[in-house]
Amino acid sequence: MNPDKIDEAKTGDSNKVRKEKKLWVRSISSSNATPKLKPRVVTIMQHDSKKLYTAASKKENRKKSVQDAVKEIQNCNECFDWRLDLSKSGLTKVPIIIRDSTQLTEIYLYGNKLVTLPSEIGCLTGLRTLALSENSLIDLPDSLANLTSLRVLDLRHNKLTELPDVVFKLVKLTTLFLRFNRIHTVGDGISKLTNLTMLSCRENKIKDISSNIGKLESLVTLDVSHNHLEHLPQEIGNCKQLSTLDLQHNELVDIPDTIGNLTLLKRLGLQYNRLKTLPSSLSNCQLNEFNVEGNIICCLPNGLLANFNLSSVTLARNCFNAYPTGGPAQFIKVHTINFEHNNIDKIPYGIFSKAEYLTKLNMKYNALTSLPLDTNCWTKLIELNLSTNMISKLPDNIQCIQTLEVLILSNNLLKRLPAAIGNLQKLRVLDLEENELELLPQEIGNLRSLQKLLLQENQLKVLPRAIGHLSCLVILNAAENKLGAIPKEIGTLENLEELYINSNQNLHNLPFELALCYNLRLLNIENCPLSQLGDAAKYGPSFVIAYLKANGPYRFN
Repeated sequence: MNPDKIDEAKTGDSNKVRKEKKLWVRSISSSNATPKLKPRVVTIMQHDSKKLYTAASKKENRKKSVQDAVKEIQNCNECFDWRLDLSKSGLTKVPIIIRDSTQLTEIYLYGNKLVTLPSEIGCLTGLRTLALSENSLIDLPDSLANLTSLRVLDLRHNKLTELPDVVFKLVKLTTLFLRFNRIHTVGDGISKLTNLTMLSCRENKIKDISSNIGKLESLVTLDVSHNHLEHLPQEIGNCKQLSTLDLQHNELVDIPDTIGNLTLLKRLGLQYNRLKTLPSSLSNCQLNEFNVEGNIICCLPNGLLANFNLSSVTLARNCFNAYPTGGPAQFIKVHTINFEHNNIDKIPYGIFSKAEYLTKLNMKYNALTSLPLDTNCWTKLIELNLSTNMISKLPDNIQCIQTLEVLILSNNLLKRLPAAIGNLQKLRVLDLEENELELLPQEIGNLRSLQKLLLQENQLKVLPRAIGHLSCLVILNAAENKLGAIPKEIGTLENLEELYINSNQNLHNLPFELALCYNLRLLNIENCPLSQLGDAAKYGPSFVIAYLKANGPYRFN
């Protein structure tokens, strides 16, 4: 019943009905004094939101958070603590009592709702760390200039559209975090922060960096990734202490030659820009990783990679049609190579003859037609990805890569596999999807460590009986082939969890032994006629398994 009608029934007077939408009601009193207003909390559900709001308590909570902050500050002062943490306190403002906390050297205010800071913050002249991340700051008070001892200023995740001038007066700053604001430029004033060792401006809207950046001769780390830079000033070469320079995800069309002056540079992020070339002076740096993924580079300066002690090389998603010049020396200490999404048509013979540490090679989405004849030199390789090329044959000596655990050959032109593939005893994943395979060698049953065998979209008419020896197999995908039968040996695969045999138009029956795969939890038989299983196939995989159990020669508990 409607609450209004209940009230009306009790009083007999509809004019005294209390509307539920009212947030305040007069308190019941026997005196004639003016009744006090008492908050009545009413829960309101907004139509466009799933959040619950309490109209009276919201203001109270704000008041409570300020009161709690005041108490925390008072306690801090009484104990003469040097560190104050008011993070995630729901604060919309910092209590001005903060002016009395002159002993503080660290303040943490991250995760509040601050739009500005009180000018009283300038009283804390001994402050060395001021953490203000995850607020809504749009500016900073001029009194911040009084914090002459400040070393670390964290302004990440705020709403600054420019770097406030007062920041440039904090000349002892060593660390400045500005990530995830709305800053458009790094202006001339940056030259005053000569003690900076760390400057992070990533994920802003920066289109321009002042040439004065070159005056930051103590700078060790500069992160301006995820911005809109098209050029770097030549003066970047004056920041000779730089060891990390992150420029990834910008719109850079060139790199200045002066980058070669950064002889201590070890990490350079250039991924996802618009670079066509790199300066040869880059060889003067000490890079230990080389990543230019997502540019439009077609070649590197002659022998560039051989000048570094690289652990990884990533040239993915560029316009290379050949391996970089420099010979085997450029890969001596490399562990991982990623050249995917290029137009490379061959792996040069002997290119990895000195690559004693190479464990991962990714050549997917290229134009390879074959593998070199010296794959026996790839003695430490664990993962080889050759997907989406034009390979029609594997060399027999692929068996020499005894360390191989993952072999991906999907979307090629393979019609057969060499029997020698059975010697890859450590192989866990074999992906042969989207080829032209008509038959698998019996030796595939020797892959006793194999956990995933992917054969989808080939021309297979049968699976070898030796498949029953793959005791570790968890996933078998033989969908979209021309299978006319499944070998009964499949019943020995006790670890099999997923079996895909869908879209085999010639498959009319399944072996009773399939029901012995006790761990099978996914069976895809869609678009298979399975006419010899009666009506069971019409009702789905669970009925098929039940049919095989009921009609087979095996007894189940």
